[in-house]
Amino acid sequence: MNTGNLEFLNGRLKYLGFGDNTLLNQQLEDHIAREEPEFELTTDAFFDHFIRIEAKLHFHRQDQQGIYVFDRYEAEIQYEQEPDRNKKRSFYIYKGIGVTFKEAYNLLDGRAAKVDMINRDDEKYTVWVTLNFEERDMHGNYKFKYYRYFDLEKVLENYPIVECGAPNTRKALLSALERGNRYLITLETTKPEPKWIEAHPAERTIRIYAPGPPKRRRSEERRSTARRLSAASVEPAAEKPAGDQEVSEEPVGASGK
Repeated sequence: MNTGNLEFLNGRLKYLGFGDNTLLNQQLEDHIAREEPEFELTTDAFFDHFIRIEAKLHFHRQDQQGIYVFDRYEAEIQYEQEPDRNKKRSFYIYKGIGVTFKEAYNLLDGRAAKVDMINRDDEKYTVWVTLNFEERDMHGNYKFKYYRYFDLEKVLENYPIVECGAPNTRKALLSALERGNRYLITLETTKPEPKWIEAHPAERTIRIYAPGPPKRRRSEERRSTARRLSAASVEPAAEKPAGDQEVSEEPVGASGK
């Protein structure tokens, strides 16, 4: 076994967000030890409530010296409560560089991320992208949309965000948004307001959301509905309990109003 090659592949798994010293790393070593010409490994994660993402990682042996290459993975996002929204796409890895697992999740969930890519001169660069869910390439993958002139840090200066006031919290905020994450911030208005924000390079701004109630599993929703129906059979005029009031999670405008 080429231990240098294995070490490199394990480093790429860590860099791409698939963990370090995990079962995945052991499975990788086992397959390489068997000198298989190509193989796939499967892993999954929950980055949000009731939303699962599964990845199938593809490896193949490149030459007779036993050098293996991690060239792509297929990621599928699965919504427990809305299976019609499930989506998948293959993400290609070139010289160890590509979209990370968390970035793939965020892209498939409809957000933008600033991802690492390599140009024709083998130079690494970063660019903001989203997925175009209306158009596919020749391999059946959703096409990328590129946004090369989006300055997130400058955009954030237009908002009274408390977290931008200190270097450490500002750096954490920028890093999270660049990975495609939503981030909970505080708007410093007359009355401080917690808001979720995410990068929106297509409009050169950010999206702002009001925090909503925690999501519940369908089984919990059915039990809650059964309790309300039972109560209604005793008191027909009974109102819906305050804890079950529906709260809108629609994004507000860029002004934060």
